[in-house]
Amino acid sequence: MKERILYIPSQLIDPFFFPDSKVRVDASHIRPDDPFFAYEILYFNEVATGSFPWIDHELYVGTILKSWGEEEEYLKTLYKKRSKNTLHAMKKSISQFYMLLFWSNSLPVRLNHEDSHIDQLSIKPANAVERIEFIRNNPTLFHSFIQLSQLFEEQHKQYAKSLALKRSKEK
Repeated sequence: MKERILYIPSQLIDPFFFPDSKVRVDASHIRPDDPFFAYEILYFNEVATGSFPWIDHELYVGTILKSWGEEEEYLKTLYKKRSKNTLHAMKKSISQFYMLLFWSNSLPVRLNHEDSHIDQLSIKPANAVERIEFIRNNPTLFHSFIQLSQLFEEQHKQYAKSLALKRSKEK
């Protein structure tokens, strides 16, 4: 399948990530963060891709965590140099956190406030909504980066605990 231009679905309309109403997506070579939430854009536009990451979350959560580890190191370097170019990297990392959060709950990412229901997710860090709001409102602050790092760590722990409990019940 060739690259397509798709509308941002209503579930993902969010000017923080999408200043335009359309994005370019290549369904034959999907990268979850290029554009942000590529799988969800395809899914909500009813474009078939095979497996979705919130269904096969164990594989994709590992990929997101690996990608975050690389991005975290890059951001540490930017903040250490007091670079003014942290916004795009932070947006990418925030999008990765949303993917980790929703996919580990077996759901596609939903960004619009009426639809997201982060507070109702079963696997999530403490005070997730307030902390994400702070980070989104101040994405270039070093403290936001620290908070995001903590959210990743807490979500990973919660997810691992959930998987362990699920596997112990299956035995």
